[in-house]
Amino acid sequence: MTRSVLANFVYVSMLIFMIFSAVWVMADSRRRGRPWGETLAWGLFAGWFIGLGLIVYIYWNRKFSDRL
Repeated sequence: MTRSVLANFVYVSMLIFMIFSAVWVMADSRRRGRPWGETLAWGLFAGWFIGLGLIVYIYWNRKFSDRL
């Protein structure tokens, strides 16, 4: 494999993971009855901050789900 093929593979893999993460978080947020604004904010956060957004959403959801 050349470096450019490997770089493109990593780039595309990261994009796919970002999109999957954002869609999953948005779907889960809507399923839990959150308003569209909060759903969109969580989706953008989870998509933009690749792994961190997903981890923060899962942690936040487990810690504060009974209060919302």
